[in-house]
Amino acid sequence: MNQNNSEILKKWGVFPSPYWVVKLLIEASNIESGTLCLEPSAGFGNLAIAMRECGTIVEVIEPIVELQAILTLQGFTVIGSDLLSTPNLHNRYHTIIQNPPFSQQFSHIKKAYHCLSSGGRLVSLASNTPWQYNSSFYKQFRHWLTTVNAEVEKLPWGLFVNSERYTKVKCCLITIDKF
Repeated sequence: MNQNNSEILKKWGVFPSPYWVVKLLIEASNIESGTLCLEPSAGFGNLAIAMRECGTIVEVIEPIVELQAILTLQGFTVIGSDLLSTPNLHNRYHTIIQNPPFSQQFSHIKKAYHCLSSGGRLVSLASNTPWQYNSSFYKQFRHWLTTVNAEVEKLPWGLFVNSERYTKVKCCLITIDKF
């Protein structure tokens, strides 16, 4: 990693998906060649590159201008800077794979679900926070996951221990098929 990338990681709080997390998310997606897909928190493009390697058409969203430039140089179409405010995404994508900012994970997961077309699949990394606490906010999110028939898989501790940005956050994998 070069000096500029390291500065971006620290300045913006970016936690790039390491290759083992990318592999896990891609395998869970059942991604299909030729379909339109979205990576709504694209960062340096690790997930988007893996999605494109599966033969899909990938659009990306990324808030950090420096990373938008990197994504554009990698040949991706940057369609916005914020998933929550980007218009005209409803029912658009066959597959959405994301490692959203954990500070906004609930709103990103719900918005991404609404961006799926019928028959589409959302695969999202998330922190285990909603299952560690019983506030009404977390209960509502867990209830919403039940209403959309989400599958939630707790992942082993240490997903980001040996990555570019260390964190001890416990994670889970959320998979939702939209019917």
